[in-house]
Amino acid sequence: MEDYSDKVVVVTGSAGGIGSALSEAFAQAGARLGLCDLRDAAATVECCGSAEVYTRVVDVGVEEQVAGFCQGVQETFGAIDILVNTVGIVDCPGDVEGLSTALWERALKVNLTAAFLMAKYAVPHMKARGGAILNIASVSGLANQEQAMVYSVSKAGLLSLTRSEAIDLARYKIRANAISPGSVDTPLLHEAVKEAGELYGRSSEDQWQVWEEQYPTRRFTQPAELAELALFLCSERAGNITGANFTIDGGLTALLPER
Repeated sequence: MEDYSDKVVVVTGSAGGIGSALSEAFAQAGARLGLCDLRDAAATVECCGSAEVYTRVVDVGVEEQVAGFCQGVQETFGAIDILVNTVGIVDCPGDVEGLSTALWERALKVNLTAAFLMAKYAVPHMKARGGAILNIASVSGLANQEQAMVYSVSKAGLLSLTRSEAIDLARYKIRANAISPGSVDTPLLHEAVKEAGELYGRSSEDQWQVWEEQYPTRRFTQPAELAELALFLCSERAGNITGANFTIDGGLTALLPER
């Protein structure tokens, strides 16, 4: 396992799903943690055991709240070494004609602007020691689906943001990379499966199987698998990896449909 005992790691979206899994993994690796979410992250903090944790309820799309949170982490621990952005929403369906402007703006705010703001206010605290930024994107930033326009646009934008961060921050020894997962076995996925099953007249179990069979590996990614990759990418062992995107999708984006 990687050793983060001398590192301060900030994780957004830490109250559940991917963010919670990554927070726990960094805690187990010895990191001190700055955790934020729109919801109380008390359950995640409890799972982090004896790790030192600074936590605050934050809307990461609001600049003043982001600035205050990053300053709080700095004042508590004296540094920020790693920034991991996991915040994202998927409930933003619609095509270019039918999608409301309000939903377009909400999706971009949560999925893209939030990552920009977090970096804007974390980086000044990272410059002294260098470090790493990790953005959790999606395979939807690489290929699009019907009626999911703004989600794909926001995730493609996040990949572009990652590359710009890598270029602009290299002089400060700050690296930036992205992970693009396919579906990850989280409570959010279970809810999406349930809703899709109701839409198509299937049980949740049948709908789960339909979706899993789209993947060459015939299964979804587990949060712990994503966490293992995150721990490596933010470590010194990945010291010359920057501006890169890593898919962890069971071969989904390698697959052409039968024809």
